[in-house]
Amino acid sequence: MALPRVGILAEDRLQQHLLKSALVHFGFDVVVNTDPARFAELDVSGLGLDAWLVDLPHDDDENLSWLETLLDGDVPVLLGTDKAPQKSCPTFPKWEKKLYSKLREIIRDTPVVAEDVAALASLGGPAAAEIPLPSVFATQDYQGQPAWQVWVLGASLGGPEAVKAFLDALPGGLPLAFVYAQHIDPRFEETLSKTIGRHSAYQLKNFTAGQPLLCGEVLVAPITSEFRFNGDGLPQTLDQPWPGPYGPSIDQVILNVAEYYGPRAGYILFSGMGNDGADAIMTLTDRKVPVWAQSPETCANASMPESAIETDRVNFTGDPFQLALQLVNCVKHSWMEKHEPIPH
Repeated sequence: MALPRVGILAEDRLQQHLLKSALVHFGFDVVVNTDPARFAELDVSGLGLDAWLVDLPHDDDENLSWLETLLDGDVPVLLGTDKAPQKSCPTFPKWEKKLYSKLREIIRDTPVVAEDVAALASLGGPAAAEIPLPSVFATQDYQGQPAWQVWVLGASLGGPEAVKAFLDALPGGLPLAFVYAQHIDPRFEETLSKTIGRHSAYQLKNFTAGQPLLCGEVLVAPITSEFRFNGDGLPQTLDQPWPGPYGPSIDQVILNVAEYYGPRAGYILFSGMGNDGADAIMTLTDRKVPVWAQSPETCANASMPESAIETDRVNFTGDPFQLALQLVNCVKHSWMEKHEPIPH
């Protein structure tokens, strides 16, 4: 499927760069990116655009005949975008998401950010190797116990393959559970659970209000309705759609898990289109809380991990197996600090 084609007109070079970077992250094809003063040099009819994105010049006396030409044409025009903050600014992910939402309103065919059933059907067998269970857990039985740690797994395009490889590599018996937020067509929510969990030691389950999250489980975040954990740690539906342009909102899942689990949570962002998750991880003020991302070069779509990495909040990157190995070691060390303190 061809990517939606967008033209950018902005007189400020930095604004041009940040607008293009944002659109590419969200899966648009930026065909032209130039100063409005050079509009007359363009062969507009030959660009085949789906939309124009126009950052209006600051000089009110500027000759705006080029703008009249645009507005009289057949291609939708998005005018007056907010000035982009620096990428290191906490508001940058919000700005990106707002821009994407505005473009969705005027373009008929927006980029695909969610997986479909074809991606699930193509998933292969189990991982080549499973990581050994650390000996500190070998004599423990956490089955049926409330999860000691909960990790959020966030993904969109390319995510099912990466998350399956990650879960397949993990040994059973770790004192943790997962919340898996995957952008996917709502019709395939149950198929997602069955497919991803086919070879895993962890049981994937779809959302049921009031059912506690136990060790060895992977709760698949509902796609159409937001949920949170109440004061007793039980998941409850809020009977409202997720905020933002797609569901589940990985940002909101992170915020809702952090609200209850706090320092007992961790977050991993896998392959995906867009920047979902980048906004929420910047709100995690405790730098000891692990925030990891799949290394971009191993992703089918690197936009989501790249957006997270650009926040400077990610403290580990790796392919799915390396992420699984890091998790096993992290849980082992955390458990030993809690149960076997080193004497002073």
